[in-house]
Amino acid sequence: MLALEATVAAIGYVALACLLGQLVAAGFIMPDGEPNVLRRSLITSALVALLVFVGISVLALLVQGAKLQRGIPSAELLWRYLTMTQSGHVWLARGAYALALVLMTWWLLQSEASVRGARWLAILSLPLVASRSLMSHAVAVRNNSAIILTADAVHSVATAAWGGGLIALWQMLFLGRSRWHQSIPWMAQCVERFSRLALVSVALLVVTGVYQTWVHVGAVDLFLKTDYGNVLLIKLSLLLVMLAFGALNLFSTKPRLAYAAQQNDDIQSASRAALRRIAVESLIGLLIFCATGLLTVLPPGVHAVHQTTSAVAPPVPPSVRDTTKAYDPAEGASVKILSPKNEDVIAGDRVAIQFRLTKGKRGHHVHAYVDGELIGMFQSKAGTLNGLQPGRHILQLRVVAEDHQTELDASDRIEIMVK
Repeated sequence: MLALEATVAAIGYVALACLLGQLVAAGFIMPDGEPNVLRRSLITSALVALLVFVGISVLALLVQGAKLQRGIPSAELLWRYLTMTQSGHVWLARGAYALALVLMTWWLLQSEASVRGARWLAILSLPLVASRSLMSHAVAVRNNSAIILTADAVHSVATAAWGGGLIALWQMLFLGRSRWHQSIPWMAQCVERFSRLALVSVALLVVTGVYQTWVHVGAVDLFLKTDYGNVLLIKLSLLLVMLAFGALNLFSTKPRLAYAAQQNDDIQSASRAALRRIAVESLIGLLIFCATGLLTVLPPGVHAVHQTTSAVAPPVPPSVRDTTKAYDPAEGASVKILSPKNEDVIAGDRVAIQFRLTKGKRGHHVHAYVDGELIGMFQSKAGTLNGLQPGRHILQLRVVAEDHQTELDASDRIEIMVK
């Protein structure tokens, strides 16, 4: 299930990146007055990417339902998810917005496919790309949530503009050179325009990426101790390689094209080298999107440390004190599960929880564990756990500090039976 979820997320990222990249290329990168048939080709590719996104969104919904129900999701479960959860509301809003963009893109293709229309579509696609942040790990962070969500949204847009723009640039140069016999000066102008976009995108990407790493990883040692940290290291390594190729294109490919355009010398060699280098950089960008898809389905480092610790020992009866970890002092914090009661029998896969939380000096919220697995986080005095399999389970609530990482010696356990 994890592999499927990560694959679906990665395809969604690639589709949105291609959507934004193709529209930016059609509206801002390609010189004005150049072959309208090429611009139409880019807008058509944007429409295909948009349709892929709509299809993959439906598949993502089914995967989410399968996670909650641990099997083929029922229509009732999907309806509850869409109407009763924040991520469900975001899914509906994004789906409706994407369909509206489909209609607008189709209308533009039926008309003149103008530069102005492509630019407006590129601008209108930004909210769809940025709204992915409303379903990301950034939503779970309570401190400075507006800043973190904004940083995540800017990071998503910058990544899509750079990575998706590279794919569109390669397509535009390849088709323009091979099919419509565009000149080297035309290629040089396209690369020059994209370089400006890439410089701004990379600057935003680095700044927001460093900030998000600090928020979601929390400590340097968690890079090696958690799956999230390991995948993030791979992503960062790929990013460094991509930056190296970007520098090569900036300081070598672009000047070489400009020189060939001025001197009308070694034109074929310059164009082949440009296409080859841009293709390699685009491929690395696709690998980064794959890593990003995997990151979205892994718990961040600051949360994964809880999951790892809780999985060290098997579940123990509620009456036995948990001594598998040295928790921080409670300092007045406590939690009491009010509902369900110990040994209650639950019908269905949804367990409604009510509890009394005393925060004390350091308590902020509670983490919910089922059989040692972290599956929920609650700040209010009630919540719902979905997707529990039939059988006997141990439910534990533990008070956690505001940093989402420091667990306190304040918890309550019960044992329930799910039918």
